[in-house]
Amino acid sequence: MARKTIYVTGHKNPDSDAIISAMAYAYFKQQMGYDAIAVRAGAVNPETEYILNLFNEFAPPLANDIRTCVRDIDFDDVVLCRPEDDLRKVLDLMIANSKKVIAVTDNDRHLLGVVTLSDISKPAILDRHYKHILLAKTPLDYIVRALNAEVVVDYGNTSNGKVYVASYHNLECQDRIVVVSDNPEREREVIEAGARMMIIVGKDCGDDIIEMAHEKQCTVLLTDFDIYDVNRELDLAIPVSMLMTTNTTTFRYDDYIDDVKVKINRSRYRSYPIIDTNDHVIGMLSRFHIFQHNNRNLIMVDHNEFAQSIDGAENANVLEIIDHHRIGGIKTSSPVYFRTEQTGSCATIITKIFEENNVEIPDDLAGLLCCAIISDTLNFKSVTCTQTDIEKANILAKIAGLDIEKLGPKILSAGANLANKSVESILNHDLKKFEIAKLRVAVGQINIVHFEDIIALREKMNKHLDQYAKANGFDICMMVFSLIDGTGSYVLRSGVESMIVDYAFEDRAVNVDGYLFLPKVMSRKLQIIPELTKAAEEK
Repeated sequence: MARKTIYVTGHKNPDSDAIISAMAYAYFKQQMGYDAIAVRAGAVNPETEYILNLFNEFAPPLANDIRTCVRDIDFDDVVLCRPEDDLRKVLDLMIANSKKVIAVTDNDRHLLGVVTLSDISKPAILDRHYKHILLAKTPLDYIVRALNAEVVVDYGNTSNGKVYVASYHNLECQDRIVVVSDNPEREREVIEAGARMMIIVGKDCGDDIIEMAHEKQCTVLLTDFDIYDVNRELDLAIPVSMLMTTNTTTFRYDDYIDDVKVKINRSRYRSYPIIDTNDHVIGMLSRFHIFQHNNRNLIMVDHNEFAQSIDGAENANVLEIIDHHRIGGIKTSSPVYFRTEQTGSCATIITKIFEENNVEIPDDLAGLLCCAIISDTLNFKSVTCTQTDIEKANILAKIAGLDIEKLGPKILSAGANLANKSVESILNHDLKKFEIAKLRVAVGQINIVHFEDIIALREKMNKHLDQYAKANGFDICMMVFSLIDGTGSYVLRSGVESMIVDYAFEDRAVNVDGYLFLPKVMSRKLQIIPELTKAAEEK
């Protein structure tokens, strides 16, 4: 996902209207020059799948959480080195790339550790004892390469890592690496004093010196470097594997920034490697990146309550809200474009926006929008259906070449088939959550063809509603089965405040085999939620 992408999404447990409205509005924003993408906040139900298949369309990608991820921010490119590289190479990489942290990886870019400028400076400047330990373990070939030296006598590096420049007054050479100028007398004294490695700054070494070095098993190197350069380059001859940090904190490409902040606040590092799904290092993340990031841009369609929206929506940068439901007390950090109309379908509003901006609707998208209107208005039988819904559906049908009279029943039947569905999937088919008079309310809704389709579900569904309410802290949990012919809905309810449902509809409800039948009640937003709200407030 691009860092400045605008994400357009419908509500959780999306119905056809939510998914298709998101798809259509994302397309509209693209035509207006924005980087927009539709996402969905839940699984595709059978009706929506049927509609999408009619036009050979794929559902938008699933997004479980809209919070900003590591991949959304402008993290740094990573500079890599290998564990066998010496500190000179690593330092040159840091200078060339203006980096203070280098990732150490194997040949497949798998992270082995990190090395920082502080790691390099510590043995060279701050901790000479540490440097001695490292140099004592540094293979001879690293020292040879660092000094561009010639090996005259090779007994490896058996020194204690201490470096000494031979003087005329005091020869402290025992087990040390000794740097000496090209002076045969001084060279003999150094070997005799017990040096384990003698580095001669010069171009020659006598046979007698070589013979004596063999006798004392003292490694001898020749270099063109001066004494100052020898000392400096010895500090950088150490393999990076010896001082890299191997237990560093790392973050995944898809980690949420909120979670990253918590870990960074408990850590001491300057930068953190970013790992992709293949465990490859792809970047470096600093504290600056984390605390300067922007939240993802979000457009909400077919809903306006965070309780119904994709997880993390309350932390997103909400740009627009396009909806046809009640306004649920949403709060945003900045002004937003908010458009709400009394229509039976959000797709109707989206269609009007296309028309108002003179943006042509492609044939397949017109077909999808038409089907969304049919679905959300129950083929124009719902009490929420308006004349505008009917007019726009007919315009869209003409563009797409659809026969509404034949198509409508097929769409509703596709969504009303409960065969082989679990009570969990039925409740989640189109489940919405509300805050009503300080009560937490969950209302699921699904279409059915005949009452006989749900007779056998009652006991299992009641048990599931009870469990769902208790597990998720809902005061009322309802399941509404609406007949596609528009004659009414059958309701099951649970929760500690479920008696409010009976009170809300006591003047019209009929008990049918344990179900509460509500004649002519089809709309959750216009007929169920308002009545529940009134009853809860009167309680």
